Amino acid sequence: MATYVSSAYRRDAIPEQAPLKDISGFAKSLEAGDFIERLPWGDYSHLNIHVRPQYVKSHQERLKTGGAGWVGPEWTHEKKPSDFVKTRWQLLLMLAGAFADYGMLKLLLFCSVLADIATIIKFESYSVMTLVVLGLHLLFRYPFTWFLERHPGFIVKDLGCGFFRSTGMVKFRTWREETFEAPFIEFDPYISFHVNPKGPVSYKLLLRHRYTGWQTTVAQVADIHKVELYAHWDELQRYMDVSQPLPDVPTLEKFRPLDPTTAEYDAAGKRGRPANHWATLDMAWWEEEGYPAHLKKIREFPWSTLEDRMEKSVPNLAQGAMV
Repeated sequence: MATYVSSAYRRDAIPEQAPLKDISGFAKSLEAGDFIERLPWGDYSHLNIHVRPQYVKSHQERLKTGGAGWVGPEWTHEKKPSDFVKTRWQLLLMLAGAFADYGMLKLLLFCSVLADIATIIKFESYSVMTLVVLGLHLLFRYPFTWFLERHPGFIVKDLGCGFFRSTGMVKFRTWREETFEAPFIEFDPYISFHVNPKGPVSYKLLLRHRYTGWQTTVAQVADIHKVELYAHWDELQRYMDVSQPLPDVPTLEKFRPLDPTTAEYDAAGKRGRPANHWATLDMAWWEEEGYPAHLKKIREFPWSTLEDRMEKSVPNLAQGAMV
């Protein structure tokens, strides 16, 4: 069974922390990063996000196969891993996704035609440009995809990064291909907006280290699903909070007996579910009734009413984070 160290996060025992320095500069850096909302600390809805039908189905399939064919580090009672793929591979995957997508293919072909017309390039050059675009599309859509499906371990590797429940630490890879590590309580959660290459706006949940400015992405959703980021933050906090049982999600079900707080919680009958709840859940019912009802709770929850306990720990956090 896991053991917690003194630095582990407990919402009722957040130590007093250093105040922010250069508050005006702090606020300007937030505005420059398109941060639109800071989320509160330490008050929970107890609504989980990693219970989508695809997560439940993957969990049940993994149990059937014994984990055969699965690649990458596992989310456990001690660590929620992140940064499986190095930055250079992430950039390649983004490029591959752009060229493999039919919508982007049409846009690229359209742009190549406009470029030829605008610069009055001779027909041979136009043909070469078009062939390059079509060639990259075919490469990334078929052989590249085929290779990754059969050899995912080629780019998916455990870099030792993640969220560590038992120690209360967070470690992630920076854009410099270095790692940054700091206590969970030194990060502030923000939602920022981004305009995607195809046009629609997406929202990201970011954790920003308040004393250095380093940040890491927790989740990203389309604009119509922005409210789900609140549930992402709620779930992550409870995962890191050793005064709370592990979030009741499929991936963590088998690890519940290994976490002291969760084991005690379940032994007292507070979970209210059998030990194999997610393993035996009726998928048809969950997809048609259970999950839609759960998602409705997430969308209707009064997120703006949650208390921010971190403001009591950092003297001038509210003043510096007004965006």
